[in-house]
This record gives sequence, C-alpha cells and structure tokens, in this order.
Amino acid sequence: MSSSVSVDRQVAAPPGTGRLTGVLLEPLDVLFFRDGRPFGAATRGESQSIAWPQTLAGAVWTALLQQQGCDFAELGRRVRTGARSFEEALDGMGLPGWIARVAVRGPWLARVDGRAPTAAPPEVFVPVPAILYRSKADRSDGDRALKRLRPLPPDRSPPGWNKTRSGRHRGLRALWLAELTALERASGWMNLQTLEQFLAGEPVRETDVLGSDRSDELFQFDHRTGIGIQPDQLTSEENLIYSASFLSLRRRDTQGRQIVFYAEIVWPPDAVTDLWKTIATLHLGGEGRRVAVHCLEQPVTWPNAAAAQPGENLLIVLTTPGLFGSGWKPAALADALVAAAVPKAIPVSGWDLARGGPKPARFAVPAGSVFFVA
Repeated sequence: MSSSVSVDRQVAAPPGTGRLTGVLLEPLDVLFFRDGRPFGAATRGESQSIAWPQTLAGAVWTALLQQQGCDFAELGRRVRTGARSFEEALDGMGLPGWIARVAVRGPWLARVDGRAPTAAPPEVFVPVPAILYRSKADRSDGDRALKRLRPLPPDRSPPGWNKTRSGRHRGLRALWLAELTALERASGWMNLQTLEQFLAGEPVRETDVLGSDRSDELFQFDHRTGIGIQPDQLTSEENLIYSASFLSLRRRDTQGRQIVFYAEIVWPPDAVTDLWKTIATLHLGGEGRRVAVHCLEQPVTWPNAAAAQPGENLLIVLTTPGLFGSGWKPAALADALVAAAVPKAIPVSGWDLARGGPKPARFAVPAGSVFFVA
C-alpha cells in the first residue's frame, strides 16, 4: 500500500532564499561535538556522532566574517549593547548584512570515493525513521522487512488511550502495530535510496538499513584522557583530570570509500557567493578542530514525496534535530497533526561567540521523528 508521505530536511532556512550550494566537509582530525550536559573536572565528555545544525551555521558565519576582516570583539560589544539583530550589528560595522541571513541544512553523514570525493554524488545517510521496528527475538534471518507503525483509525484506540495526555488533551491518535512478537525500534541509518522506498510506502528490509551495530562502518569514538593546564605557568593543574570521546569518521574501507559530512548552504538573494569559494577549511566543533571544504557542482537530489492516497496520512520525517517553540510539536502542524513518533528529546546548548557566553539550554526533537498530518 502506498503511503502519502513527505520529508522535512530544511534547517533554519528563512523565506525568500533560493540559491543552494552542496558541500562536503572532510575532517582533518578527530572532532568533538558536545551535547548539552555539563563538562568539567572528573567528568567524561561525550562527542555526538554528528554536529548540530546550529554548530554548522556558526562555523559558516564565522568563516564568512573572518574573510571580511570582522572585529569579533566589536561585534560582540554591539550585540550586547543595543543592536536589535545580528544583521543590524553587521551593517553598523560596514560588514555585509546578508551574512546574517545565510542558512544551512544538515549536516548528514555521507560516503564518498576517498580518491576523488567530488567526482560522483555522495551517498548521504539519514537516521532511521522512528516508526520502523524490528523483531527482538530471532535475528537469524537478517533480510526480513521492518514493521511500520501507523495511526489507528479515528474510531479506534487502545484501552486507556483517552485517559492519557496525548489522547485526552491533544486529540492525537495512537500509533499501533498488530504484532504478537516482541519488537524494538530499528536504529541506525539509511541512504536516500532506502528513504525513497520508505516515503513511497514500500517495504524496508533489515539489510537496507545500516544498523547501529554496524556504526563502525561510518564512525568510531576515540577515547582520550587529559589534564588541566595552568596558562601562566604551563604546568598541570592539581586534581584536574578529565576524559573525552572524540568522533573519528571512517577514513577508508576496502573499496577506498571514506565518510565525510554533507551539508547544504542556502544563500539569500543578495549574497556574494564568490566569497565562499575562497574558504578552504572551517572550524567545526570544539577543540579547534577543522574540516576541509569541498564544493559540489550540484547539491544532492532528495527523494520526492508521493501524493496523498485515500486512507493514508501524509507524514513528515525529520532528518536533522528540530527546535520548535511548542516543545516537541511544530507550530505549523498544530491544526493538522494526527499522530507522532518522537523519541526522547536531546539537550542543546553551545557557545555564543558574539555575547561571550553559553547559549540557554533547549531541548530538541531528535532526527528520525515522524509526524502524521491530515
């Protein structure tokens, strides 16, 4: 049966934007992308497997401003002392205001030919949608189709559903699967070809998915221990020891392929994109690590959504984490939302370079979340 489906892949792209540049970001070393948890002495810092979209956006803005000779101390002063917006602060310094309107999509993990990364379109991977499940019991047959949750009809609900917050106050329908065997959510990644199958309502088999038990085909974590250093004496601080795990993307497999990040930059109409061509590397994440920038002639072609079919609900899949004003629910879907599969929220923070301090912690809807709409 065909599903009426769609996929949301846009991150922070304002209206009125059009020009799009696809880029590959090749790590020059291990990378460190902190989550929102505190990190200090006697603690362990855990890197995420991919950067936040806001981390990438900050890296792009910073690189563009550096190319323009930006005085970041003065920019920070203007932001803190009265500029109504980031763009107004840039205009006041004689810098291109359009930089504040540059938006990003991604990043996503991608596999390329290690000898010629830009010679062919990258194989982009997205998280497995949260409505796909697999059997917990027998794993001997790894080529079985994954099970898919669907909203129950409006006139049906599981016992007690109307007493839950979702059923009583939000009017949402339960996601249900008539299955007697024990199931668990399928985790891992799928490429865009498999995503297109999923969006078309076609079966997705276990072999079509790169499960989390095979994550070493994409990345590993490099665990390191460090000590604090007194900056004035360059000696170690007493009792200040920590450990951290750094992200190491797969360099080469037996076929000469390597893992990089793929991202898309959305330029405002008045942007001078030639400025981007002069940027060879970006600071991405913590510890001052850098990535090499490779521009593609054309951005990746994403799957097209199928038209709505009778008896099916349109669905939206997040391929990157989402931050919404109404918590887990996008405001744009408030009147049309039928059901949702939203895994545990993830804390998001970061460092505000202009204001010279940490950003307020927020909770993001994880990639792979699925929203059914009428």
